[in-house]
Amino acid sequence: MATHNITDSALLVKKSRRTIQRYIANGKLTMANDSLGNPQIEITELIRVFGALSKVSQNRLAKKSQNVAVKFSKKNNTINLTHDELENIITRAVEKALNKAIPLLIEHKKTAPIPDKITPTAPIEQKKRKKALPISRPFIAKKKEPKNGYAVAFGLPNAITEVIHLRIMKLHGEGLTSREIGKEVGVSQASIQRTINVST
Repeated sequence: MATHNITDSALLVKKSRRTIQRYIANGKLTMANDSLGNPQIEITELIRVFGALSKVSQNRLAKKSQNVAVKFSKKNNTINLTHDELENIITRAVEKALNKAIPLLIEHKKTAPIPDKITPTAPIEQKKRKKALPISRPFIAKKKEPKNGYAVAFGLPNAITEVIHLRIMKLHGEGLTSREIGKEVGVSQASIQRTINVST
């Protein structure tokens, strides 16, 4: 039975390719694949679904088939084939090529090395970042003063030198308060208080 591809079938029944494809998808029209895997529709199916075929379309389709054969015969002056004959030759050539290629593919699979088993790696756990606390005021880095060796040795504030330490202790011994000592020495009250606490 004669078969046609979707384009030719649409031409025969005077419908669009999309309509033919829709009929196939809905199951109203059955389709078979040729040896190359191309969709083919039998003429009897087209007649069953759409009724009589258009004579004009049949003539146009026949002319199209002849044009294919004529183009082929112009290239090779000795061969003059119809569309069906040409299709049969191509089909046989493809089948012959596949018959030769399949054993080679099977041999290739047998000789191909088997890869080692691939073990999946454990998923990497992502570390959770600590949320940064919001800063209400801009951060201003304080300049660090060079460390005073004397103050470090006695656990005193860095601003306290040996001379200042002795003066603070003398004034404290005289009974002055840390505020009064601060005015005399020029050091903060907190540093003076800490110096007094460490020294006594």
